[in-house]
Parts: sequence; structure tokens; C-alpha cells
Amino acid sequence: MHMDWIQRSEKTLEQIQKLMESPDQDRLELVRVMRVAFGALGNSLGGWMQWVNSPEIMSNFTQEELQEMATKITDMVTAFVSFDIEMTNRGMQKGLAKQRAANQQQVRFVI
Repeated sequence: MHMDWIQRSEKTLEQIQKLMESPDQDRLELVRVMRVAFGALGNSLGGWMQWVNSPEIMSNFTQEELQEMATKITDMVTAFVSFDIEMTNRGMQKGLAKQRAANQQQVRFVI
């Protein structure tokens, strides 16, 4: 089971690398790369949630290993959430918040 996951993940990383190295990237291709990357991230996060919610698994790691995991994960999450905030602000400056509000106002259901 775990070896299958590792092999699938390695293939996904190769796919992402190939997509990023493509010389013919247009806007749609860049969106595709992000979709593949977020899919991989979602799968990985699901696995991590299973691990951290399992005392049987987590009790096999030493204090030092858990410290290393916690440090790396919080560093990555902090960087990602900071980037998320930056991109959300940028999107709002481009008027995406106004566009969303306008779209929500246009949707009316009559029964």
C-alpha cells in the first residue's frame, strides 16, 4: 500500500516537473500545472491527516522525528498561507471580490 503511494507520488512529481519545464506554456497550461499540483497536495494532506490522527502510527516516531516533522510542516504551511493571503489581496485588487458579489446578486431563484 505505502509503496504504491510512494510510486504514484514520484510519478506525480515527475509529471509536475515535466509540465513546469514545458517551453510552450500558455496561461491555460499554467492553470493545468496548478490543478495537478493541488491534486497532489490534497492527496498528500489526506495521508498526513490519517497519520497524525493515528496514535498507532505517530507513537513509532521519536521526539526528534516529530520535532523535525512539526518544524518543516509549520514552515511550509506558514509560507503557503502567507502566499495565499498575498494572492487573495492581489485578486481582490483586480476586482474579483466585486465580480463575485455581482454574480451572487444576479442568481435569484423564484419558486
